[in-house]
Amino acid sequence: MDHRLVKALLFGATGAVGRSCLDVLTEAGNASVVLAGRDATRLREVATGAQGDISIARLDPTNLRVAPDCDVVINCAGPSHRLSASAAATAIEAGMPYVDPGGDQALLERLTAAEPAVPVVLQAGVQPGLSGLLLRELARDLTGGSDGVTAWCGGLQQLTPASVLEYLASLQDRSSRPGAELRGGRIQRVDRAERKMPPGQYFSDSVTVHPHLDAETLSAATHLGLDNVSWMNVFDGVHTTRVMQALALDGGATCDADLSAVLAASKLDMFGRRPYFAIVGVAGARTVAFTCPDSYRVTGAAVAYAARVVAELPPGVLPFWRIDEPRRVVDFVTEMVPDAAATYADQPVAPIIEEGAL
Repeated sequence: MDHRLVKALLFGATGAVGRSCLDVLTEAGNASVVLAGRDATRLREVATGAQGDISIARLDPTNLRVAPDCDVVINCAGPSHRLSASAAATAIEAGMPYVDPGGDQALLERLTAAEPAVPVVLQAGVQPGLSGLLLRELARDLTGGSDGVTAWCGGLQQLTPASVLEYLASLQDRSSRPGAELRGGRIQRVDRAERKMPPGQYFSDSVTVHPHLDAETLSAATHLGLDNVSWMNVFDGVHTTRVMQALALDGGATCDADLSAVLAASKLDMFGRRPYFAIVGVAGARTVAFTCPDSYRVTGAAVAYAARVVAELPPGVLPFWRIDEPRRVVDFVTEMVPDAAATYADQPVAPIIEEGAL
């Protein structure tokens, strides 16, 4: 897909998602990128290792008064729950379109109510983001709200400090419903015996599943007229899961020692294994699946896609799952991310047989 030349001001390029966004923007072409942040030395290191029209600017995302003239501000600096609100407000005040892979439901609603004079795209990531787009694609041929949708999302990925903090913050989101699914248009608790195991061809048999209705899933279900949605977050890594559950029970508060413990557990779970990630949705006999080895790269590609189109959008706030036609976005992501793939099949998938079920 070709768009006019985009000049992007990118914060967070030294992190996994920001660096991936930079790579995709420059590889896709028609982009000039200004790497912004406080540490000019690290920014130069990133710029030196990248290809394309790249410059650097020593800037704070909450102060754009001396920012260069750009088409879009991209904020990949994290954790999002600490930085996105102020970064978005600053970009909007400066009259610059804004894209962020983060932003919770509260921020989305607050910015929407403020009616910004520029286009803003939040949640341009994997979950939320690509997950909602795949729900749209899966529901495309459904004939009624009573049709059931079941989806699984997760896998085995190397964690970063920002990703750990984002996950723990999401558990405190009052608009989400952990341990629940949508039945007959009502939010209902899911018993352990009712949890649906994921398809074996996409996930390891060592996974655990956790029902979770986040704000995106609930919003998409309402938008699409879906009355029955079962969404399962999938975790593959017993050590990481155990440490994260302990932190969640403590209310999600973390210190440096907690982060170190999670990252050490993640490294142990990754030992001798290949990372993988999948989102698989089933509605009747129809299956939609997205797979990749690196979800951070996918998030970077999603952000880059949003950055390339945001200036063409009308003023206002959109979550990424409503930004464009699902297949158009997925095609871009699979083209730009090595070994990422999407499949659309008119046949059901077989679940993993949970140990002790027979």
